[in-house]
Amino acid sequence: MRKIFKLVIGICFLGIFASCEDYLDKSIETELTKEEVFKNFDSAQGFVEEMYAMIVDYSTAAHWQHFHCYAEDAVGIDTWQFDYAIDEGRYWEWQRSGPGSMFDGNTNTDAELPFDRAKLWPSSWAGIRKSNIVIADADSLMTGANQVEKDVVLGQAYFFRAFFHHEIMKFWGSIPYIDQVLEDDWKLERPAEWSETALKIDEDFQRAVDLLPVDWDDPDFEPGLKSRGENMFRLTKGAALSLKAKNLLYAASPLMQNSSSTYDYDVELAKRAADTFAEVLKMSRYSLTPWDEYESVFYSTQGRYPYSSEYIFSQAGSVGWFQSFLSTNWQLGAIGQNNLASFPTHNYIEDNFGMSDGLSCEDSPLYDPANPWENRDPRLYKWIVLDGDQMVENLGAATGENEVHRYAQFFREGAHRYPNKGNGSRTGYVAKKWFPVGFNNFDNQGVFAWRLHVRLTDVYLMYAEAALVAYGINGKPQGFELSALDAINRIRERAVPDGSLNVKPEYLVSDNAFMDEIRRERAVELSYESHRWMDVRRWKLGTQEKYRLKTEIIFDRNAEGKPINFVERVLRTKVFEDKHYWLPFPKNDTEIYEGFPQNPGW
Repeated sequence: MRKIFKLVIGICFLGIFASCEDYLDKSIETELTKEEVFKNFDSAQGFVEEMYAMIVDYSTAAHWQHFHCYAEDAVGIDTWQFDYAIDEGRYWEWQRSGPGSMFDGNTNTDAELPFDRAKLWPSSWAGIRKSNIVIADADSLMTGANQVEKDVVLGQAYFFRAFFHHEIMKFWGSIPYIDQVLEDDWKLERPAEWSETALKIDEDFQRAVDLLPVDWDDPDFEPGLKSRGENMFRLTKGAALSLKAKNLLYAASPLMQNSSSTYDYDVELAKRAADTFAEVLKMSRYSLTPWDEYESVFYSTQGRYPYSSEYIFSQAGSVGWFQSFLSTNWQLGAIGQNNLASFPTHNYIEDNFGMSDGLSCEDSPLYDPANPWENRDPRLYKWIVLDGDQMVENLGAATGENEVHRYAQFFREGAHRYPNKGNGSRTGYVAKKWFPVGFNNFDNQGVFAWRLHVRLTDVYLMYAEAALVAYGINGKPQGFELSALDAINRIRERAVPDGSLNVKPEYLVSDNAFMDEIRRERAVELSYESHRWMDVRRWKLGTQEKYRLKTEIIFDRNAEGKPINFVERVLRTKVFEDKHYWLPFPKNDTEIYEGFPQNPGW
């Protein structure tokens, strides 16, 4: 994102508990006075924009290349990666996970703000403090700004205060809502119920909705004129509505209800979520990207970040060194020796990517175990590399001894299969959602990738989940045209317009059966976008064996090159007990005073 005016403020990034006195000693006056920071719109906006850099990148290269696949969706090889610790149930490792993870237990009060790579724990607490500084002082001190400028600065601050609380709660559970700049009143009770803080988050998101513009590039919106054409990643009314609804859906979910049933939602919260998602879906600003352009949602090869009507809350991704790293480790034609990547698991592919008739592999008569990749949902072919797929755009670029790298060889003795190739596919699959075929050492095609936090597809899917709970399969919020069923079919019709992929009657016999189908659809459409681990947890499914197994598919090729003799083998079984639904808080934070208990089991 283009910086209007960058300010370096002496704000440490630390939670409100550990080393609290040191944290609170550092104030805005360390470098600049409040009057200097908030003297006009440009200066205040520069302070606010530092919070954009505190948003964790779940999707692209900034955290290596495993896309934070901590559920059953992928498996890595190197045992030092954090996803391996997650699989073993060693959640305390989040404090020692290092640069390859979105988690980092660094609580160094002298550390600089991590503008190059935000981390969930320190960056979120820093963002909460910064947003409270803005909310406390911006309106009264921005004497050189008009009301519209004050409103948009405050709207972003309210959004970020809500957002960073939500980010922490997704992984650690309930926390106190910090709505002021803390000085000597930091001993706050931890709420027993997720919803207590979630409802305060909701209030702040609503304030953001009221203050933020629909479009910063609107010619009538004066604050966006200076950066017109470069505003696509700034916070908008649609982003605030989407996160407001997402927060409500999470609060309604089975895990947050402490339910023993995966289908037990809070109906009233789900209704509020569905109604809010409907407001987003009514906005003409957003539309689903056509099927033949779908790749543009995730990357560009045109040398810049193009606008997409599907972006609601996103940021520019990270490129640079990762281009060569990716092509030597993920893509075929690899020449590197390290294998830091994760690969799609066979169980995730078979359980979720169904058949061309809209049925699952388990239910469809089209599924043939001897030819498991035929007649499949077309999204399988769009996002997953299968054995035999072309992997070099210009075949003439891979010649001589490199000719073997033109097409994927994932069979048992294949050139791109682990352990025959040390950095080859471990499972028989490679994910290709985030890069084009030409992004390799032979074609050397450049790429720009995104950080996607909420896109329109996600809103349709979350709407369907909330609307099913609130209104049933075919019910609709007042004044809105889509039911939960309509929303899922609209997504599927992007891939297959004739409706043959639409939800079949077999999945409409009950609300629970359709909920399972919504969840399967979410697994396909949002595959490898870092949603899965959170979804499995909030749905209270983590302890079930289906969501703990990680398997590979082993096969040979016959004389004609056709894959044969398919065998599924378990590579890893995740350790997941009830305590693994939440990460543990740092021990020091739970020992300073009574009233902030550790998560159960830790």
